[in-house]
Amino acid sequence: MEPILIIVYAIIAAVIGALPFGLVNLTVLDIAHRKGAGTAMRLSYGAAVIEVMFGLTALIAGGLIAHYLYTNPLMKYLVISVPAILGVVFISRGSKHHKAVSADRFGFLRGMLLNLVSVQVLLYWLIAMTWFHALLDIEYSVLALFLFVLGIWLGKIGVLWLYAIFSNKVFGRLGFLSRNINRLIGAVLLFTVVLQLIKQ
Repeated sequence: MEPILIIVYAIIAAVIGALPFGLVNLTVLDIAHRKGAGTAMRLSYGAAVIEVMFGLTALIAGGLIAHYLYTNPLMKYLVISVPAILGVVFISRGSKHHKAVSADRFGFLRGMLLNLVSVQVLLYWLIAMTWFHALLDIEYSVLALFLFVLGIWLGKIGVLWLYAIFSNKVFGRLGFLSRNINRLIGAVLLFTVVLQLIKQ
């Protein structure tokens, strides 16, 4: 039964982390609305790879990472500065869109980059792993790690696929979203920075 629980809990954790509006989700919405779900899913696959990497890192070395971040003020502020800078950049771009070619040719790499700079994703997995370990006594076998990775992948891709599929309905009902997508992305990033500073 434990193998089934590993994949189920991994999916649940990934879905909870992926559902709220964030840098990747909003970008997937924007690209799917303008270029179609297929193009947006290329970005989603890249983001899912980083999600798996964050989840595995938190599972295997979460305690060490958390201790290092909380005992090294300089590193904490360097990590927080990345989404802060990106937030300002997105807000300053206003309603301008990215060139379509970047979404077509470099969607996968762009997805990896967007999720990589989303510091809150790694912080979420560090917290989620506390819950995960409390529910399951995981043996670090090849099978357990594979199921964990599969669960994260399915959860993340599933949520982003829903964002892509329903992008037209979302933009159709929320016209301001399509006109201010970059500002909204920037605001979300700056909001996560404020939350991290409050936690200091």
